[in-house]
Amino acid sequence: MLALELPLRDPVAVFALVLLVLLAAPLLERLRLPSAAVLLLAGVGLGPHGLDVLARDDTIVLLGTVGLLYIMFLAGLEIDLGEFWRHRRRSLGFGVATFAIPQLVGTALGRIGFGFGWPAAILLGSVFASHTLLAYPVARRLGLARSPAVTAAVGATILTDTLALLILAVIAGMAGGEDGPGFLATMLAGLAGLVALVGWGLPRLGAWALRTLAAESTAEFVFVLAAVFVAALGAEIVGVEPIIGAFLAGLALNRLIPESSPLMNRIGFVGNALFIPFFLISTGMLVDLGAFASGGTAWAVAGAMVATILLTKGGAAALMRPLFGYSAAEVGIIFGLTVPQAAATLAAVLIGMEVGLFGQAVLNGAIAMVLVTGLVGPWMTERAGRRLALDEAAQPGPAAPRQRILVSLANPTTVERLLDVALLVRDARSTEPLYPLTVVPAGAEQALHVARGERLLSRALVYAAGADVPATPLVRVDHNVARGLARAVAETQISTVVMGWDGSASAQRLLFGSIPDRLLHESPAMLLIAKGDRPPGTIGRVVLAAPPLADHEPGFADALRVVKQLAHRSGAALVLLTPEPYRAATRRALDRTAPAVPVRDAALDAWKGLIPALETHLAADDALVLLSARQGSVSWRASLDRLPRLLAQRFPELPLLVVYPAQVPISALLPAALSIGQRAFLDGLGPDRIVLGLRPGPAEAVLASVLAGLADRRQRADLVRELVPAAPDALPEIAPGIVLYHTHTADVEQVALFVGISRDGIALPQTSGPVHVVLALALPAVLPTRHALELLALTARLVHPAGITDALRACTTPAEVRATLLGALHAPDGPRMTAIEDEPGD
Repeated sequence: MLALELPLRDPVAVFALVLLVLLAAPLLERLRLPSAAVLLLAGVGLGPHGLDVLARDDTIVLLGTVGLLYIMFLAGLEIDLGEFWRHRRRSLGFGVATFAIPQLVGTALGRIGFGFGWPAAILLGSVFASHTLLAYPVARRLGLARSPAVTAAVGATILTDTLALLILAVIAGMAGGEDGPGFLATMLAGLAGLVALVGWGLPRLGAWALRTLAAESTAEFVFVLAAVFVAALGAEIVGVEPIIGAFLAGLALNRLIPESSPLMNRIGFVGNALFIPFFLISTGMLVDLGAFASGGTAWAVAGAMVATILLTKGGAAALMRPLFGYSAAEVGIIFGLTVPQAAATLAAVLIGMEVGLFGQAVLNGAIAMVLVTGLVGPWMTERAGRRLALDEAAQPGPAAPRQRILVSLANPTTVERLLDVALLVRDARSTEPLYPLTVVPAGAEQALHVARGERLLSRALVYAAGADVPATPLVRVDHNVARGLARAVAETQISTVVMGWDGSASAQRLLFGSIPDRLLHESPAMLLIAKGDRPPGTIGRVVLAAPPLADHEPGFADALRVVKQLAHRSGAALVLLTPEPYRAATRRALDRTAPAVPVRDAALDAWKGLIPALETHLAADDALVLLSARQGSVSWRASLDRLPRLLAQRFPELPLLVVYPAQVPISALLPAALSIGQRAFLDGLGPDRIVLGLRPGPAEAVLASVLAGLADRRQRADLVRELVPAAPDALPEIAPGIVLYHTHTADVEQVALFVGISRDGIALPQTSGPVHVVLALALPAVLPTRHALELLALTARLVHPAGITDALRACTTPAEVRATLLGALHAPDGPRMTAIEDEPGD
């Protein structure tokens, strides 16, 4: 029988007690104490200087050290590198301030207040200059890990701790008789080698390991832990603190582990549930409140040291407001993160005592600093962090539409990769679940197919749960797989569909295979067709190919948001490849769209040169995103239907994502057109604006015939010049046999739509075949761009229904043409079945 003696040393008893403390910590948060402060106080009370229930033995020290390294690793892993680089001046400026101010004031306190010599005074200043990210878990829990204020504090931590540790090493070395400058040079050389080795080698090793171990989640996690502790050990070998190595490992693996991935969720869960709480408890166990029973001197020294740390760290944080325009909440969270002192402070003071520079009074003061700052830091971070989160939520800005993502699953080998795509493009603030779906054929073996589908969905549920993302599985039984998928999209009000593709199609007339092709015709939702099995963390850049006039699509902004989210979550830069005449408009739209990622332009003279340009710009670790378009949309061109297959054949090893922006239903566009008072668009389609029997000729002559109803010849000539596209890539064809010319001009005072019909077909430049329907849309310059795009999309949808071309060719009077076109406004937005037979999907 085990006899429990205090302090507890038995591992089972120690773990049981610590877990009970962790379980009770959330209950004590009702006292408005952050959980970090609760655990710190628990360590004070249960430790050897309190009730002496727990001994700070090797087990506690080991787990506490692991927790400290874990905090630094998470700080490096979760820091937004793009945000850090864009605001590196702020991080560097604050790092200098939060090191220099405490260092100088602390040195003056040692020389003037305590009467120390220069070595002891400088070492005392370094004690104030350093800090520990004790409150980082609080900021992380509030969802502020990527906030600019938190990024600045984390970046400053590395600068301050590195400089403070270097001062400690030099002063201790000089006190021990070593050559200070030579010792410093050796240490700096070793640190530079460590940074080079971890920064260059670990990302490459990590990319290989994550590709190799992608199917073994446990092995992935073990690899990450091994990387952290090997880097920490390397830091110790070169003579610096292991927290530097842990942070470097986090930076090196930052891009390889997406924020929303199951691996990131496992890393955070293990740290928050075990290692970080042990660090907080072990830090509290260092505090000896009895040290202040020796008399007034101890209290005076402790008071001076506590006041110095609070004032200097607070002053450095306050400087961020006038210098960089930070808000009061941001200043508060920076102060809360950088004021805590922990084990590193006590270690520096103990080393100072060992070499004869400090006495017991400084140790007592350091203990007081650990206790006070350990409570103030988490409390301030919690208080300011909540205010910062509320301020960010209250800021005006375009609200992202509700995002519901459906993942179509049919192949067991692609489940994880398709879910990775869905997790990458999912808005981090979304509360909607993922909808993994499988459609099984009805028939005699229906029960067997349903059972197989449920097994497929169970894999998806487990994977989504690993990323801490809710999922709602869907099973549909239908004789027609595409119809079942389209109905699920409509019934569940899906905004985005993710599907897989193996790079081939069963017939030349198909883009991907019958199921994705039919869904493109039957659903207005955004469609993402994904090919490739590379882990998202191994992507170096996302190359976005956008066709001409893509910015005219109603779903363009949402498509860009998805692409930027993909790059942001993958830690990748974004490269824009679009023809020169359209680059500025697309780049402006990218810059307006969140989240923020680094974007650079690549040269592309004309869309027909896309593949040669990709051969020049693409690298082995790139992912290619093609922004495509459905037939009947403004940016559609015949080459887009062939392009996915050509890209898959030319670049078989690269991940490919084909994005089809969402179509706005006519039911949504029609009220918008009416609300802006442009009834001429609907009511003005009289016989004078509809021409039958168009004759062949140059584009200018054809347009002049279409606009023949305009009595003012000068106005007609001006409109023809503006309607003919100046840019060679601005193809007017929106579907086979249908062209749409448009202009936003001061030559008209209200919206004017003109229609020309050719029964036999005419030849026009840059079209895929004979043209039977010519639409010319003139929009007044005073019309806002948003309304102009809505009317442009509505015009394109007039000729979107299946069979509309043949119906218009059969018309014999302008009245019949008008009735046929306006009838499309009342056509349902629902499925339109075609004659394509179902084939196995991915």
